[in-house]
Amino acid sequence: MPAALVDERLMEALYEAALHAGDWAPALQRSSELLACAETSLAAFDCGTVTTFETTGRLLSDEARGRYQDHYHALDPKLATMARGGAGYLFNDADHFDDAFVARDPFYQEFSRWVGTRHTLDTSFSTERPVYFAAMRTQPEGPFQPSTARTFLQIARHFSRVHALKTRLDAARATTAYAEAALDSFADGLIVIDDQGRPILVNRQARGLLATGGELEWRRGRPAARLPALDRELQAMIDKARRGADLAAASVRIPRAHGAPLIVWIVRLPPSSALAGAGGALMVIGDPQARGRIRHGDLMQLFGLTPAEAHLALALAAGRTLQAAARERGVRASTARSQLLAILEKTGLHRQADLTSLIARLPGASLRETGP
Repeated sequence: MPAALVDERLMEALYEAALHAGDWAPALQRSSELLACAETSLAAFDCGTVTTFETTGRLLSDEARGRYQDHYHALDPKLATMARGGAGYLFNDADHFDDAFVARDPFYQEFSRWVGTRHTLDTSFSTERPVYFAAMRTQPEGPFQPSTARTFLQIARHFSRVHALKTRLDAARATTAYAEAALDSFADGLIVIDDQGRPILVNRQARGLLATGGELEWRRGRPAARLPALDRELQAMIDKARRGADLAAASVRIPRAHGAPLIVWIVRLPPSSALAGAGGALMVIGDPQARGRIRHGDLMQLFGLTPAEAHLALALAAGRTLQAAARERGVRASTARSQLLAILEKTGLHRQADLTSLIARLPGASLRETGP
């Protein structure tokens, strides 16, 4: 298939409108154009019930979608064949259903004939809770040829990737709503990037910074710098942080047309972090002129520290000795040493000096203790 068929318009529709806004219509519309068909659709099933049904609306009206969801999906003769074929199986009705079959089949006569569809290409993305991607043509448009079927599979793979990513992001947002609320309390923009390089949490400040058409933007669902040279540097930092063991923050300056440049910090999150769950990186976008404060709750959220460990980490980063911090907290020095060892293990560091350096290099850090 020529590379131009799966074009930038489709990629933008999938990785911007569908992934971030949940709007599949632009991607379905572009797919219909690329496949030269009257209609494309995306339908998700759960326990045999159609839970979502997205279409371009050319042939499948709201009424038609409702009828399919309520009744006709149970009569759809394609589903049994596709279930046997499994995820990724390509169904072309020209290979299965001739005119004689169509003339006697209730689904084709009562539903397909009513909405005006005759020929279909279908594939599914999963087997447990299948998601079906389909392309439909009318009788005058004729059946799908093998070359178009190959294009359909290429497009379907992109739909599958975006759907899986969106499902994962939606689940992460639903199960970590407390984390997003905590991130929104930061003065800086924060983006949590998982170990595959995908954003799983984005706070309000980061969403604003990347939605203004400035020097930072979303590109195929991932944060990027507008200038190519800066973006190469930024992506290399993200890749190094999410893959490596070094938790020290790296930074890059992003010049702006007006005002001071943005400073972007990238720091690896350890597996103990409640944000990433399995490592990954934290991207922080800050104004160097704005002085924020690192709070106990912030360290607990970022690195999975207990309240006592977070208090101790801030005290040490502010310049107190371990003995002084223990006295202030009213605990034994041996207890403080045990807590320090736990902090170093959770952050992946080896020395107290490394901990101080890590906290000091977080954006806008003020090492004076603050409220939780």
